[in-house]
Amino acid sequence: MFLKVNYFFSLVLLISALVMGFIGCLSWKRDKLYVAVSLFPVSIYALGYAFEILCTNIEWVKLWVKVEYLGGAFLGVLWLMFALNFTGYKEKIKKRTLMLLYIMPVIILIVNYTNDFHHLFYKKMYMNNDGIFPILEVIHGPWYWVHTVYNYVLMAIGLIIFIKAYLKAVTIIRKQILLLIIAWIIPWISDVFYIFGLLHFDVDLAPLALSISAIMYSFAVLKFKFLKLTPIALEKVFSNMLDGVIILDSENNIVNFNNSSKNIIPELKDIKAGGKKIDEVFKEYKTVLEALNTTSNNESLISIKDKDQIRYYKINISNIYENTGKIIGKIIILNDITEIELQREKLSELNAFKDKLFTIVSHDIKSPLGVLLSLLDLLEDEDDIYKEENKEILYQIKENSKSTYEMVENVFQWFRSQMDGMTCNNLSWTLLDIVKSSITPLIQNAELKKISISYEISEKVVVCVDRDMLEIVLRNLFSNAIKFTNSGGNIKISAQEFEGMVNVAVSDNGVGMEEERVEKLFSNFSRYTTFGTSGEKGTGIGLMVCKELIEKNNGKIWAQSSVGKGSTFEFTILSGKSA
Repeated sequence: MFLKVNYFFSLVLLISALVMGFIGCLSWKRDKLYVAVSLFPVSIYALGYAFEILCTNIEWVKLWVKVEYLGGAFLGVLWLMFALNFTGYKEKIKKRTLMLLYIMPVIILIVNYTNDFHHLFYKKMYMNNDGIFPILEVIHGPWYWVHTVYNYVLMAIGLIIFIKAYLKAVTIIRKQILLLIIAWIIPWISDVFYIFGLLHFDVDLAPLALSISAIMYSFAVLKFKFLKLTPIALEKVFSNMLDGVIILDSENNIVNFNNSSKNIIPELKDIKAGGKKIDEVFKEYKTVLEALNTTSNNESLISIKDKDQIRYYKINISNIYENTGKIIGKIIILNDITEIELQREKLSELNAFKDKLFTIVSHDIKSPLGVLLSLLDLLEDEDDIYKEENKEILYQIKENSKSTYEMVENVFQWFRSQMDGMTCNNLSWTLLDIVKSSITPLIQNAELKKISISYEISEKVVVCVDRDMLEIVLRNLFSNAIKFTNSGGNIKISAQEFEGMVNVAVSDNGVGMEEERVEKLFSNFSRYTTFGTSGEKGTGIGLMVCKELIEKNNGKIWAQSSVGKGSTFEFTILSGKSA
């Protein structure tokens, strides 16, 4: 009968040791070294005690006690290391400090192994055959109590660390930490009962308690995927997510939120998790509160003013369910889609402009071509097209042809810039050479109106720019200056260098324009086309093309004008000296 009891007890302990050994190996293979290291000393302790209670000879018992202390001496420090790793505190402690914790277990192991020489660990060891089975009886020496107190202190620190982690943890991982806390306490309590003789029979139940702890570890692995995603890793992911995450309980109390959500919703910076209902904190965000009241998962879009900028967020609200299907809370995820929304708005703007542009092009191409056809019909009826009275018709044909060509060219260049078909090939060029090359084809038009042209550009000014794009801009601005300058007027092209940029200005003393028109000159949705001082017709889209091309070259363009005094169009481009 007695043998059956200790055999059964030994079998339970062996199974416990094997289970913990298996979990330790599994942890090792999955790169969770700290988990494996915390289980191995417990497994060794249980294994040693399993064989100790099978022995009736004192010498064999002493041998297995020494085996037990290969694990038992390091139990407290290794479990503390597990707690530090699990919660992330280990990273905050110097390695040298942690290594000092191993000095005492090594000393304890040495004192235990040399006990026969000094009896400082056990004053006396003998077999008691009066119990339910033969068992070791000891009289504890001072170093036994040093070992016990040291282990308890370290395990108590570990327990405090777990409790702090539990209080700070998100709801989804609290069960896992609670399970580990219970597993941590069970063998500790049983050891207290044994040491202080609170049991009616003299059997150390700590190894049995450790077997229960091993089962709980196993449950943690199978139920919560403990080795695949530890709470500290989950907590770090939660804290460092770019999306804002807010977790609510079943009564819509805010139980947790990450750093990103505080940056999105400033009101969260003034509260602590669990302290407020979402209705109080989100009273300015009606869209979120309305979405919360729906019964199904949903998405919605809100805009939040961040300083001087409006930012857009997609809100996803999902229910959190227990295994029974009961809703225990909700997760709110705020995804910043500002860039996407701005691109969408820009795309809508471009589509609207495209529709307007097609209307403009169809009208402005058909009209001059219709005039050309009518004028050609008139000439077909004439015997001599070079008669004096036909010169006016020929002039009108020429002007309409030029206007149509100019408009088609500007539309083509604008479409290339909008569709990213035009790429910048920025090289260093002498600005004066580009200016003269660009306006040469238009000099004759200026001479016909007796307009004088002057340059205030140093030959040393170098720009870093796409030459083709800059020539298009200069031709447009110079052509406009000719159109809106009276006969005998003057046009000046100047340039000044400043802070790695070059400011280029095309000025005239023409008819000028009102301030209201100046403000809308470069808008995609404002098309101004008027006749020049000699009846020249503009296309109405040249300045839009100029704006697109200058911005592609990292510059800006603007205009100043005064009715009756003239206009100045200025733009900036990179200096070639800083390139």
